[in-house]
Amino acid sequence: MTTTPDAVPREDHETSRRRVLVVLNEPGYFRLYGPTIVELERRGWDVVLAYDRPAKRGGAQVPSGAGARVRSAGAIPDVGHAGLVGTLRAALDYVRYLEPAFAPAEYLRRRAEKTLPPAFAWLTRVRRLPRAVVSGAVGLMRLFERLHPPQRATREFVAQVAPDLIVVSPLVTAGARGGPQTEVVKAAKALGIPTVVGVASWDHLTSKGLIRVVPDVVAVWNDAQTEEAVTLHRVPRHRVVVSGAQAFDHWFEMSDGPGVAAWRTRLGIQNQRVVLFVGSSRNMAPGDSEPEFVRRWLAALRSSRSPAVREAFVIVRPHPTNADTWATAGIGDPSARIYPSSYSGIPLADQEVEDFGRCLQASDAVVGVNTTAMIEAAIFGRPVLTVRDANFAHSQAQTLHFAHLTGGEAHCVVEAATLAEHVAQLDDALRDPAPHAAAARRFVERFVRPLGMERAATAQLCDLLEWSAGAPGRLPRASVATPAEAARP
Repeated sequence: MTTTPDAVPREDHETSRRRVLVVLNEPGYFRLYGPTIVELERRGWDVVLAYDRPAKRGGAQVPSGAGARVRSAGAIPDVGHAGLVGTLRAALDYVRYLEPAFAPAEYLRRRAEKTLPPAFAWLTRVRRLPRAVVSGAVGLMRLFERLHPPQRATREFVAQVAPDLIVVSPLVTAGARGGPQTEVVKAAKALGIPTVVGVASWDHLTSKGLIRVVPDVVAVWNDAQTEEAVTLHRVPRHRVVVSGAQAFDHWFEMSDGPGVAAWRTRLGIQNQRVVLFVGSSRNMAPGDSEPEFVRRWLAALRSSRSPAVREAFVIVRPHPTNADTWATAGIGDPSARIYPSSYSGIPLADQEVEDFGRCLQASDAVVGVNTTAMIEAAIFGRPVLTVRDANFAHSQAQTLHFAHLTGGEAHCVVEAATLAEHVAQLDDALRDPAPHAAAARRFVERFVRPLGMERAATAQLCDLLEWSAGAPGRLPRASVATPAEAARP
């Protein structure tokens, strides 16, 4: 892969007033893009926000810290799902899961069936399709998209905002709900406005719908996502740019110190090792599967021959979207605590984010099933472990993104096939955490901040957005040698 030099910081951001339209699924995405929006304003941009579902998850229309130059335009036109084009898009979202790369992903195929139009129900009888057939279907659909003009209401909406740049995320929402953002990208193309699609999460390129209309730039976290965008979404390599995982920047800025000791005292932690269990989302850990597993897991820890493991203080941190599961789930262990027991909503309040950071800082090891918190634990240099369990086969064996944590040279998670093996691995991690810390750093350097550990990914992403709008500067890193190559169709 040929790469360009590191991004050149722009010192003077007030030389001109420019406008960016940022289209997000819902305001909950502020946890991913809020600092980016604030930074764009600081650099002199007028930021107009629009949403698929503006009332979801709190309904705050601008992120915390934004000033007068950030405003909301409300909902984007909800017209992208109608008619033949919407039906074909939803069908293609299912077809993508029939190619060989998704052979083990039975769970993803079953989930995609929920958005499959009735006219294409017969596709559920097809088990596999050659990659060439899927590529042909993608090519035909993209030709159809080019011949089919954008919805008038969406084009008028974009034209009225009159932005110099459009940023869309996640774009890959499956089925009819993904139509409105796709129409925004089409309207941008029709109006000659550069468009950047931001990959919002580590699983979005492998577990959602297809990028149906190729934007000018797809901003990805790392080289692994570059390959997913190129291979699974058929995005030309010269349109994919690495900018790092800006959603995690705040963890790099969190200070250590006396706050952790006070936090341990507040939770009643004595002179014990701390093992943090980080809960997974409802999709990854449905029903009562996680509480049931944690009870078995705790029993295995308490039966360990190692005093460090047997006497460890255990914190169970429910996933913010799956806390209800734990509301009545007693674990019956005096040295274990479910914390927190509830959340204020999503995005989390600042204090809730800080409390989670303190959990990570206070822990000696972190255990989970399949959750973003395992990446966050790696950022803090903690040993991260998991257990393969039949109740979670759909989230561990039948997804592609889980392999980012456990496979390859730069993995950060130690996995076990049984609880007995896991207890032994946990004992090793508590006795000698140094190799785990080194592995965590290698993973973070490759997966979270591949452009360098010292500069925030938010700044790298903003450099990319300004470059995409024609501002001076260089790409953070792309699969091309020059910006001119990225501009070609």
